[in-house]
Amino acid sequence: MEEEKIFQVSEFNEFISIYLGAVGKVVIEGEISECNVNQGKWIFLKIKDDVASVDVFGITFQISGYTLLEPGMLVHIYGIPRLYKKTGRFSVYADQIIPAGEGALRLTFEKLKKKLEDEGLFDEQRKRLIPEFPERIGLITAKNSRAYGDFVKVLNHRMGGLKIFFYPVNVQGRDSAQSIIRAFNYFNQKRSLDAVVLVRGGGSLEDLQSFNDEGVVRAIFSSKVPVVCGVGHEDDLTIADLVADLRASTPSNAAELLVKSKAEVLLAIKYHIQTIDEKLMNSLNNNNDKIRGWVHSLARIIGDQTSVVRSTVAKFTNNFVLFKREITNLRQNVYVLKERISRDADFWLKQQQAQIENLIRFLNSFDVQKILKRGFSITFSGEGKVIKTIKGIDRGSGITTKLFDGKIGSRVLSISKK
Repeated sequence: MEEEKIFQVSEFNEFISIYLGAVGKVVIEGEISECNVNQGKWIFLKIKDDVASVDVFGITFQISGYTLLEPGMLVHIYGIPRLYKKTGRFSVYADQIIPAGEGALRLTFEKLKKKLEDEGLFDEQRKRLIPEFPERIGLITAKNSRAYGDFVKVLNHRMGGLKIFFYPVNVQGRDSAQSIIRAFNYFNQKRSLDAVVLVRGGGSLEDLQSFNDEGVVRAIFSSKVPVVCGVGHEDDLTIADLVADLRASTPSNAAELLVKSKAEVLLAIKYHIQTIDEKLMNSLNNNNDKIRGWVHSLARIIGDQTSVVRSTVAKFTNNFVLFKREITNLRQNVYVLKERISRDADFWLKQQQAQIENLIRFLNSFDVQKILKRGFSITFSGEGKVIKTIKGIDRGSGITTKLFDGKIGSRVLSISKK
Protein backbone atom coordinates (compact mmCIF):
# COMPACT_ATOMS: atom_id res chain seq x y z
CA MET A 1 0.00 0.00 0.00
CA GLU A 2 1.39 3.36 -1.05
CA GLU A 3 2.36 5.54 1.87
CA GLU A 4 0.29 8.69 2.24
CA LYS A 5 2.04 12.06 1.95
CA ILE A 6 1.20 14.11 5.01
CA PHE A 7 1.91 17.87 4.80
CA GLN A 8 2.50 20.24 7.63
CA VAL A 9 0.31 23.33 7.24
CA SER A 10 3.25 25.55 6.31
CA GLU A 11 4.52 22.91 3.87
CA PHE A 12 1.12 22.64 2.26
CA ASN A 13 0.74 26.40 1.89
CA GLU A 14 4.23 26.69 0.40
CA PHE A 15 3.52 23.76 -1.96
CA ILE A 16 0.30 25.33 -3.20
CA SER A 17 2.02 28.74 -3.56
CA ILE A 18 4.76 27.16 -5.69
CA TYR A 19 2.13 25.36 -7.76
CA LEU A 20 0.20 28.58 -8.29
CA GLY A 21 3.38 30.45 -9.19
CA ALA A 22 3.99 27.95 -11.97
CA VAL A 23 0.85 29.25 -13.65
CA GLY A 24 2.89 32.32 -14.56
CA LYS A 25 1.74 35.88 -15.10
CA VAL A 26 -1.95 36.46 -15.66
CA VAL A 27 -4.09 39.49 -16.54
CA ILE A 28 -7.31 39.98 -14.57
CA GLU A 29 -9.97 42.58 -15.29
CA GLY A 30 -12.14 43.76 -12.46
CA GLU A 31 -13.60 46.71 -10.58
CA ILE A 32 -11.76 47.97 -7.50
CA SER A 33 -13.96 47.54 -4.43
CA GLU A 34 -11.30 48.27 -1.80
CA CYS A 35 -8.01 50.18 -2.07
CA ASN A 36 -5.48 50.78 0.72
CA VAL A 37 -1.83 51.85 0.83
CA ASN A 38 0.12 50.82 3.94
CA GLN A 39 3.06 53.04 5.08
CA GLY A 40 3.46 54.31 1.54
CA LYS A 41 5.09 50.97 0.60
CA TRP A 42 2.43 48.29 0.08
CA ILE A 43 -0.81 48.33 -1.89
CA PHE A 44 -3.76 46.17 -0.92
CA LEU A 45 -6.67 45.94 -3.36
CA LYS A 46 -9.80 43.89 -3.75
CA ILE A 47 -11.24 43.64 -7.25
CA LYS A 48 -14.56 42.07 -8.21
CA ASP A 49 -16.96 41.26 -10.99
CA ASP A 50 -20.64 40.37 -10.77
CA VAL A 51 -20.07 37.03 -8.99
CA ALA A 52 -16.63 36.93 -7.37
CA SER A 53 -13.74 38.93 -5.91
CA VAL A 54 -9.98 38.49 -5.46
CA ASP A 55 -7.31 40.15 -3.29
CA VAL A 56 -4.40 41.93 -4.93
CA PHE A 57 -1.06 42.87 -3.35
CA GLY A 58 1.63 45.15 -4.81
CA ILE A 59 4.68 47.27 -3.94
CA THR A 60 4.28 51.00 -4.56
CA PHE A 61 7.57 51.63 -6.36
CA GLN A 62 6.63 48.97 -8.94
CA ILE A 63 3.13 50.33 -9.64
CA SER A 64 3.16 53.47 -11.79
CA GLY A 65 0.29 55.84 -10.94
CA TYR A 66 -0.86 53.87 -7.89
CA THR A 67 -1.98 57.12 -6.18
CA LEU A 68 -4.67 57.53 -8.86
CA LEU A 69 -6.40 54.22 -8.06
CA GLU A 70 -9.76 54.38 -6.27
CA PRO A 71 -12.83 52.20 -5.62
CA GLY A 72 -15.19 51.85 -8.56
CA MET A 73 -12.39 52.03 -11.14
CA LEU A 74 -12.16 49.26 -13.74
CA VAL A 75 -8.57 47.98 -13.98
CA HIS A 76 -6.34 45.33 -15.52
CA ILE A 77 -4.14 43.53 -12.97
CA TYR A 78 -0.89 42.05 -14.29
CA GLY A 79 0.52 39.61 -11.75
CA ILE A 80 1.22 36.12 -10.46
CA PRO A 81 -1.24 34.14 -8.26
CA ARG A 82 0.15 33.07 -4.91
CA LEU A 83 -0.76 31.73 -1.46
CA TYR A 84 0.60 33.51 1.61
CA LYS A 85 2.36 30.79 3.60
CA LYS A 86 1.52 32.03 7.11
CA THR A 87 -2.25 32.47 6.69
CA GLY A 88 -3.05 30.47 3.58
CA ARG A 89 -4.65 33.55 2.12
CA PHE A 90 -4.87 33.61 -1.67
CA SER A 91 -3.97 36.79 -3.60
CA VAL A 92 -2.44 38.05 -6.83
CA TYR A 93 1.01 39.63 -6.59
CA ALA A 94 0.76 42.55 -9.05
CA ASP A 95 3.63 44.36 -10.79
CA GLN A 96 1.38 46.53 -12.98
CA ILE A 97 -2.11 47.97 -12.58
CA ILE A 98 -3.62 49.75 -15.56
CA PRO A 99 -7.00 51.53 -15.69
CA ALA A 100 -9.33 49.91 -18.25
CA GLY A 101 -12.29 51.29 -20.14
CA GLU A 102 -12.98 54.82 -21.32
CA GLY A 103 -14.44 55.97 -18.00
CA ALA A 104 -11.53 54.76 -15.87
CA LEU A 105 -8.96 56.09 -18.32
CA ARG A 106 -10.66 59.50 -18.45
CA LEU A 107 -10.87 59.66 -14.64
CA THR A 108 -7.20 58.68 -14.31
CA PHE A 109 -6.25 61.24 -16.95
CA GLU A 110 -8.02 64.09 -15.15
CA LYS A 111 -6.68 63.13 -11.70
CA LEU A 112 -3.08 62.87 -12.93
CA LYS A 113 -3.41 66.10 -14.89
CA LYS A 114 -4.68 67.94 -11.79
CA LYS A 115 -1.95 66.45 -9.60
CA LEU A 116 0.90 67.41 -11.96
CA GLU A 117 -0.59 70.83 -12.66
CA ASP A 118 -0.61 71.53 -8.90
CA GLU A 119 3.07 70.49 -8.77
CA GLY A 120 3.91 73.06 -11.47
CA LEU A 121 4.97 70.61 -14.20
CA PHE A 122 2.95 72.50 -16.82
CA ASP A 123 4.15 76.03 -15.96
CA GLU A 124 5.14 77.93 -19.09
CA GLN A 125 7.86 79.83 -17.20
CA ARG A 126 9.93 76.70 -16.64
CA LYS A 127 9.72 75.48 -20.25
CA ARG A 128 12.90 75.80 -22.30
CA LEU A 129 13.30 77.31 -25.75
CA ILE A 130 14.16 75.01 -28.62
CA PRO A 131 17.45 76.05 -30.32
CA GLU A 132 16.77 78.16 -33.42
CA PHE A 133 18.97 75.92 -35.59
CA PRO A 134 19.15 72.44 -33.98
CA GLU A 135 21.69 70.07 -35.54
CA ARG A 136 21.56 66.90 -33.35
CA ILE A 137 18.06 65.53 -32.74
CA GLY A 138 17.00 62.52 -30.68
CA LEU A 139 13.88 60.82 -32.10
CA ILE A 140 11.69 58.51 -29.98
CA THR A 141 8.90 56.61 -31.74
CA ALA A 142 7.98 53.18 -33.09
CA LYS A 143 10.22 51.56 -35.69
CA ASN A 144 8.86 51.67 -39.26
CA SER A 145 5.85 53.66 -38.07
CA ARG A 146 4.02 56.27 -40.11
CA ALA A 147 4.90 58.83 -37.42
CA TYR A 148 8.61 58.13 -38.02
CA GLY A 149 8.22 58.43 -41.80
CA ASP A 150 6.18 61.66 -41.64
CA PHE A 151 8.58 63.33 -39.21
CA VAL A 152 11.78 62.43 -41.11
CA LYS A 153 10.27 63.29 -44.50
CA VAL A 154 9.16 66.78 -43.43
CA LEU A 155 12.40 67.39 -41.53
CA ASN A 156 14.63 66.56 -44.52
CA HIS A 157 12.42 68.57 -46.87
CA ARG A 158 12.71 71.68 -44.70
CA MET A 159 16.42 71.53 -43.80
CA GLY A 160 19.11 69.05 -44.81
CA GLY A 161 22.31 68.08 -43.02
CA LEU A 162 20.70 67.31 -39.64
CA LYS A 163 21.81 64.34 -37.51
CA ILE A 164 18.92 62.20 -36.25
CA PHE A 165 19.60 59.68 -33.48
CA PHE A 166 16.69 57.21 -33.48
CA TYR A 167 15.65 55.15 -30.46
CA PRO A 168 12.82 52.71 -31.38
CA VAL A 169 10.17 52.15 -28.70
CA ASN A 170 6.77 50.56 -28.24
CA VAL A 171 4.18 53.33 -28.33
CA GLN A 172 1.28 51.10 -27.29
CA GLY A 173 0.84 48.10 -25.04
CA ARG A 174 1.96 46.96 -21.64
CA ASP A 175 5.71 47.64 -21.96
CA SER A 176 5.37 50.88 -23.93
CA ALA A 177 5.68 53.28 -20.96
CA GLN A 178 8.88 51.66 -19.70
CA SER A 179 10.17 51.52 -23.27
CA ILE A 180 9.75 55.32 -23.63
CA ILE A 181 11.32 55.96 -20.22
CA ARG A 182 14.36 53.89 -21.23
CA ALA A 183 14.71 56.00 -24.37
CA PHE A 184 14.86 59.23 -22.35
CA ASN A 185 17.39 57.68 -19.96
CA TYR A 186 19.53 56.63 -22.92
CA PHE A 187 19.55 60.06 -24.57
CA ASN A 188 20.24 61.85 -21.29
CA GLN A 189 23.24 59.61 -20.56
CA LYS A 190 24.71 58.84 -23.96
CA ARG A 191 24.14 61.78 -26.30
CA SER A 192 24.71 65.51 -26.45
CA LEU A 193 21.60 66.72 -28.26
CA ASP A 194 19.89 69.98 -29.16
CA ALA A 195 16.39 68.52 -28.74
CA VAL A 196 14.51 65.24 -28.16
CA VAL A 197 11.34 64.57 -30.17
CA LEU A 198 8.61 62.14 -29.00
CA VAL A 199 5.99 61.31 -31.67
CA ARG A 200 3.32 58.79 -32.56
CA GLY A 201 0.13 58.68 -34.62
CA GLY A 202 -3.40 59.15 -33.36
CA GLY A 203 -5.63 56.70 -31.52
CA SER A 204 -8.15 56.23 -28.76
CA LEU A 205 -7.55 57.23 -25.16
CA GLU A 206 -6.53 53.64 -24.47
CA ASP A 207 -4.13 53.63 -27.43
CA LEU A 208 -2.46 56.80 -26.09
CA GLN A 209 -2.33 55.57 -22.48
CA SER A 210 1.48 55.39 -22.46
CA PHE A 211 1.63 59.14 -23.05
CA ASN A 212 -0.59 59.70 -20.00
CA ASP A 213 1.63 57.55 -17.81
CA GLU A 214 3.11 59.38 -14.80
CA GLY A 215 6.53 57.79 -15.29
CA VAL A 216 6.71 58.93 -18.91
CA VAL A 217 5.54 62.43 -18.00
CA ARG A 218 8.20 62.77 -15.29
CA ALA A 219 10.86 61.45 -17.69
CA ILE A 220 9.95 64.26 -20.11
CA PHE A 221 9.99 66.81 -17.28
CA SER A 222 13.42 65.59 -16.10
CA SER A 223 14.99 65.55 -19.58
CA LYS A 224 18.31 67.38 -19.75
CA VAL A 225 17.51 68.75 -23.22
CA PRO A 226 14.33 70.43 -24.52
CA VAL A 227 11.53 68.05 -25.56
CA VAL A 228 9.15 68.40 -28.50
CA CYS A 229 6.04 66.20 -28.25
CA GLY A 230 3.84 65.46 -31.26
CA VAL A 231 1.35 62.75 -30.32
CA GLY A 232 -1.80 61.80 -32.19
CA HIS A 233 -3.87 63.95 -34.48
CA GLU A 234 -4.62 67.64 -34.15
CA ASP A 235 -7.43 67.19 -31.58
CA ASP A 236 -5.66 64.60 -29.43
CA LEU A 237 -4.26 65.82 -26.10
CA THR A 238 -2.02 63.87 -23.74
CA ILE A 239 -0.31 64.81 -20.51
CA ALA A 240 3.01 64.32 -22.31
CA ASP A 241 1.98 67.21 -24.59
CA LEU A 242 1.31 69.45 -21.59
CA VAL A 243 4.66 68.87 -19.88
CA ALA A 244 6.81 69.03 -23.03
CA ASP A 245 8.77 72.20 -23.75
CA LEU A 246 7.02 72.46 -27.12
CA ARG A 247 3.76 70.77 -28.15
CA ALA A 248 3.10 69.86 -31.78
CA SER A 249 -0.30 68.81 -33.11
CA THR A 250 1.09 65.94 -35.25
CA PRO A 251 4.46 64.28 -35.99
CA SER A 252 4.71 66.33 -39.19
CA ASN A 253 3.97 69.51 -37.26
CA ALA A 254 6.74 68.57 -34.80
CA ALA A 255 9.23 68.68 -37.67
CA GLU A 256 7.80 72.01 -38.88
CA LEU A 257 8.12 73.60 -35.44
CA LEU A 258 11.57 72.17 -34.81
CA VAL A 259 13.44 73.51 -37.86
CA LYS A 260 13.00 76.43 -40.21
CA SER A 261 12.56 75.81 -43.93
CA LYS A 262 15.42 76.63 -46.30
CA ALA A 263 13.19 79.29 -47.91
CA GLU A 264 12.65 80.97 -44.52
CA VAL A 265 16.40 81.03 -43.82
CA LEU A 266 17.24 82.47 -47.26
CA LEU A 267 14.54 85.10 -46.83
CA ALA A 268 16.00 86.07 -43.45
CA ILE A 269 19.50 86.32 -44.96
CA LYS A 270 18.17 88.53 -47.75
CA TYR A 271 16.41 90.74 -45.19
CA HIS A 272 19.57 91.16 -43.12
CA ILE A 273 21.64 92.02 -46.21
CA GLN A 274 19.10 94.66 -47.19
CA THR A 275 19.19 96.03 -43.64
CA ILE A 276 22.99 96.30 -43.77
CA ASP A 277 22.85 98.06 -47.15
CA GLU A 278 20.25 100.51 -45.84
CA LYS A 279 22.31 101.30 -42.75
CA LEU A 280 25.43 101.90 -44.87
CA MET A 281 23.51 104.18 -47.22
CA ASN A 282 22.03 106.08 -44.27
CA SER A 283 25.52 106.47 -42.82
CA LEU A 284 26.85 107.84 -46.13
CA ASN A 285 23.92 110.22 -46.49
CA ASN A 286 24.41 111.49 -42.94
CA ASN A 287 28.10 112.16 -43.63
CA ASN A 288 27.22 113.95 -46.88
CA ASP A 289 24.86 116.18 -44.89
CA LYS A 290 27.69 116.96 -42.47
CA ILE A 291 30.03 117.92 -45.33
CA ARG A 292 27.39 120.21 -46.81
CA GLY A 293 26.97 121.80 -43.40
CA TRP A 294 30.73 122.38 -43.09
CA VAL A 295 30.90 123.94 -46.58
CA HIS A 296 27.98 126.21 -45.72
CA SER A 297 29.70 127.30 -42.50
CA LEU A 298 32.94 127.97 -44.42
CA ALA A 299 31.08 130.10 -46.97
CA ARG A 300 29.45 132.08 -44.17
CA ILE A 301 32.82 132.70 -42.51
CA ILE A 302 34.36 133.88 -45.80
CA GLY A 303 31.37 136.13 -46.42
CA ASP A 304 31.69 137.62 -42.94
CA GLN A 305 35.39 138.31 -43.45
CA THR A 306 34.70 139.87 -46.86
CA SER A 307 32.10 142.17 -45.28
CA VAL A 308 34.62 143.25 -42.69
CA VAL A 309 37.17 144.07 -45.41
CA ARG A 310 34.59 146.00 -47.45
CA SER A 311 33.51 147.97 -44.38
CA THR A 312 37.10 148.88 -43.65
CA VAL A 313 37.68 150.02 -47.25
CA ALA A 314 34.53 152.17 -47.13
CA LYS A 315 35.73 153.88 -43.98
CA PHE A 316 39.07 154.62 -45.59
CA THR A 317 37.26 156.03 -48.69
CA ASN A 318 34.90 158.26 -46.69
CA ASN A 319 37.75 159.75 -44.71
CA PHE A 320 40.10 159.93 -47.70
CA VAL A 321 40.53 163.72 -47.52
CA LEU A 322 41.21 163.85 -43.82
CA PHE A 323 43.50 160.91 -43.82
CA LYS A 324 45.08 161.33 -47.27
CA ARG A 325 48.45 162.04 -45.79
CA GLU A 326 48.21 159.12 -43.41
CA ILE A 327 46.96 156.88 -46.20
CA THR A 328 49.83 157.92 -48.41
CA ASN A 329 52.28 157.13 -45.64
CA LEU A 330 50.58 153.89 -44.82
CA ARG A 331 49.86 152.83 -48.41
CA GLN A 332 52.85 150.59 -48.53
CA ASN A 333 51.92 149.07 -45.20
CA VAL A 334 48.35 148.52 -46.34
CA TYR A 335 49.62 146.84 -49.51
CA VAL A 336 51.81 144.53 -47.47
CA LEU A 337 48.91 143.83 -45.13
CA LYS A 338 46.60 143.04 -48.03
CA GLU A 339 49.17 140.66 -49.48
CA ARG A 340 49.51 138.93 -46.13
CA ILE A 341 45.73 138.68 -45.73
CA SER A 342 45.47 137.31 -49.26
CA ARG A 343 48.18 134.74 -48.64
CA ASP A 344 46.69 133.73 -45.26
CA ALA A 345 43.20 133.47 -46.72
CA ASP A 346 44.49 131.42 -49.65
CA PHE A 347 46.43 129.14 -47.30
CA TRP A 348 43.40 128.71 -45.01
CA LEU A 349 41.11 127.94 -47.94
CA LYS A 350 43.54 125.31 -49.26
CA GLN A 351 43.65 123.70 -45.81
CA GLN A 352 39.86 123.53 -45.65
CA GLN A 353 39.73 122.11 -49.17
CA ALA A 354 42.28 119.43 -48.27
CA GLN A 355 40.26 118.47 -45.16
CA ILE A 356 37.08 118.21 -47.22
CA GLU A 357 38.82 116.01 -49.83
CA ASN A 358 40.17 113.77 -47.03
CA LEU A 359 36.67 113.44 -45.60
CA ILE A 360 35.29 112.52 -49.01
CA ARG A 361 38.01 109.87 -49.48
CA PHE A 362 37.33 108.58 -45.95
CA LEU A 363 33.61 108.27 -46.65
CA ASN A 364 34.22 106.58 -49.99
CA SER A 365 36.25 103.94 -48.15
CA PHE A 366 33.00 102.84 -46.46
CA ASP A 367 31.30 102.10 -49.79
CA VAL A 368 30.93 98.29 -49.56
CA GLN A 369 30.46 97.91 -53.28
CA LYS A 370 33.72 99.72 -54.06
CA ILE A 371 35.54 97.62 -51.47
CA LEU A 372 34.17 94.46 -53.10
CA LYS A 373 35.25 95.69 -56.60
CA ARG A 374 38.83 95.93 -55.32
CA GLY A 375 38.83 92.17 -54.87
CA PHE A 376 37.48 91.85 -51.37
CA SER A 377 34.51 89.71 -50.33
CA ILE A 378 32.24 89.06 -47.34
CA THR A 379 31.60 85.51 -46.16
CA PHE A 380 28.47 84.54 -44.19
CA SER A 381 27.85 81.38 -42.16
CA GLY A 382 24.79 79.18 -42.67
CA GLU A 383 23.08 81.23 -39.96
CA GLY A 384 23.62 84.46 -41.88
CA LYS A 385 26.36 85.80 -39.60
CA VAL A 386 29.55 87.40 -40.99
CA ILE A 387 32.48 85.00 -40.53
CA LYS A 388 35.39 86.79 -38.80
CA THR A 389 37.27 83.73 -37.48
CA ILE A 390 37.56 80.01 -38.13
CA LYS A 391 36.19 79.32 -34.66
CA GLY A 392 32.74 77.75 -34.81
CA ILE A 393 33.17 76.71 -38.46
CA ASP A 394 33.09 72.95 -39.11
CA ARG A 395 34.00 70.91 -42.14
CA GLY A 396 30.95 70.44 -44.29
CA SER A 397 29.35 73.70 -43.12
CA GLY A 398 27.49 75.68 -45.77
CA ILE A 399 28.82 79.24 -46.36
CA THR A 400 27.88 82.13 -48.67
CA THR A 401 30.44 84.55 -50.19
CA LYS A 402 29.27 87.97 -51.37
CA LEU A 403 31.24 89.59 -54.24
CA PHE A 404 30.57 92.93 -55.93
CA ASP A 405 28.48 91.33 -58.67
CA GLY A 406 26.76 88.45 -56.85
CA LYS A 407 26.99 85.62 -54.31
CA ILE A 408 28.65 82.21 -54.25
CA GLY A 409 27.33 79.34 -52.09
CA SER A 410 29.92 76.76 -51.03
CA ARG A 411 30.72 74.11 -48.42
CA VAL A 412 33.85 74.01 -46.23
CA LEU A 413 36.25 71.23 -47.27
CA SER A 414 39.11 72.03 -44.92
CA ILE A 415 40.06 74.47 -42.18
CA SER A 416 43.63 75.49 -41.32
CA LYS A 417 45.15 78.08 -39.02
CA LYS A 418 47.70 80.71 -40.10
